[in-house]
Amino acid sequence: MAFRGQYDCTMDDKGRIKMPSALRKQFAAEDANKFMIAKDIEDCLVVYPMKTWEKQEATLQKLNPFNTSHQKFINAITVGLTEVEMDSADRFLVSTSLKKYLGAGKDIVMKGKFDRIQVWEANKYEQYTQGNISNIQGLADEAAAYLDTLNEEK
Repeated sequence: MAFRGQYDCTMDDKGRIKMPSALRKQFAAEDANKFMIAKDIEDCLVVYPMKTWEKQEATLQKLNPFNTSHQKFINAITVGLTEVEMDSADRFLVSTSLKKYLGAGKDIVMKGKFDRIQVWEANKYEQYTQGNISNIQGLADEAAAYLDTLNEEK
């Protein structure tokens, strides 16, 4: 499963966001209308289809329960983690604990990112994107170097 595309949305006063139909159609049938939502490591929220979250959770469970850095990371990555179900109008509710990470704006960008969907406050996303675009050559060089090391290991 791969989520593709970027969609402009609006969050209503109750904290509900309508899932764009193009993204909704990209969910696997077994994930239907349920998913997990949490704070992402970037300055946004992230929607995990249930199957993707289960894989993420299995990875997190491999971390050492006696290592405080590992536990702090687990706690940070699961901040506000909530199981969400879309209503009959294809809206989902962002909990109060997670809304504070989006920001005060009502304009939202939902962006497919491989096996998950990022949920950004539009102004934050614009700033983030502009920062990355201005440094795209450096980011490309770093990514290429990493990919080169993977190719060397084969």
